[in-house]
Amino acid sequence: MAMFILLLCTITIYVMIIAGALLREQSQKETLIAHFDTNLTGTKSCAETGFMMKYDADSFRAENQEEIIRREAVISQESVFKRYALEKKLISHVAAGNYEQAVRILDSFSDNPDDYLDLIARIPDDPGRRLRFFGSLLNSMLRVSLLSSQIPVIHIHVISTHFGILLEEAPVEYLREERILHRIIEAYCYYAGEFSGASYSETVSKITDYIIIHINEDLSLHRIADAFHFSPAYVNRILKKETGCTTVAYIKKSRIFLAKTLLHFGDLTIADIAVSVGYSDCNYFCRVFKQLEGISPLQFRQLHGERIP
Repeated sequence: MAMFILLLCTITIYVMIIAGALLREQSQKETLIAHFDTNLTGTKSCAETGFMMKYDADSFRAENQEEIIRREAVISQESVFKRYALEKKLISHVAAGNYEQAVRILDSFSDNPDDYLDLIARIPDDPGRRLRFFGSLLNSMLRVSLLSSQIPVIHIHVISTHFGILLEEAPVEYLREERILHRIIEAYCYYAGEFSGASYSETVSKITDYIIIHINEDLSLHRIADAFHFSPAYVNRILKKETGCTTVAYIKKSRIFLAKTLLHFGDLTIADIAVSVGYSDCNYFCRVFKQLEGISPLQFRQLHGERIP
């Protein structure tokens, strides 16, 4: 009898544990549903939006599946293939620095909404938001596609950050007047063209990458040679052979080129830019800049600088 009572108590305890777990799971589901209702549909409930959040395959209603398929379906494979083929051509022209050809490809994209039915759920209806949307897509696509190029990553970062902020904060009228999509292509094409002929050996690529990474530090031929366990003479010789510059000249050229990028696309003061590219003395930086570019950093910014309105 005692054994039976003990067994019954044990079963009762297990049932209570399982029931408690089920109640906690149900409570968690209700909390999740409330969370998604609030965060994904604003103040409307799932019932009001007509789209129920489901968490298991059995309870996922057929009409919800049809809704997703309807919104995301690729209606025309031909239009999708054509669009991706144009994107590949656009990227290849930008990577080669061919601005005019790249712009022609961009302008040849279809204006027919039926060719974008697979994207229609994500394209904003408002023309201004749509311009920002496509600008962000273009900026991201070119940024990622050029990461494998010879363009130092820091330049790509400065360009993409500038246009990202511009697309987010600038008035729509300014973006239209400036033909922002063409401007994005122009910027990436310029840097692709500047570095298109830079095909270096693995050793020299590592050295030039090291210089860019440490551009704001005290760089010298001996420091670079020590970093790779080479003799200074060897570093100077292979760098001169492949880049046409001595180590000191290449460091100076890299610093001024990065300064031009920051002057063109950034809002840093000239003193801050000097420090960012490795010059603690702003006056000396200005002298070196004018020696290489023929104008002062301030004049360069006045001629070429882009500010976010």
